[in-house]
Amino acid sequence: MPPGDIAPFVLAMTAILSVAGIIILRPLTRRLGDALEAKSRAKHKQPELSGEEIARLTDVMGRLTDRIESLEERQDFTERLLSDQKRAPAQARLRDTAEG
Repeated sequence: MPPGDIAPFVLAMTAILSVAGIIILRPLTRRLGDALEAKSRAKHKQPELSGEEIARLTDVMGRLTDRIESLEERQDFTERLLSDQKRAPAQARLRDTAEG
């Protein structure tokens, strides 16, 4: 083979191998991509809950809400009680100075 014929031969072989690789590998890579996409969707999909589980969760949330409201009422009562105790000595001092 003369030296001038090597470049066209290498170019033709590269083109043939590239086209053959695309024809052979494209379906495989497409299926691999579809499989990865399906796996990703399955991972991000939320599990479906039955009606019984939803009812149980709703009941638990209701009880937690009731407890939080009860704690808020207790905290408000405690804050009012403490603020009244702080005001009471100051009012007593004012009464003593006004009387004395």
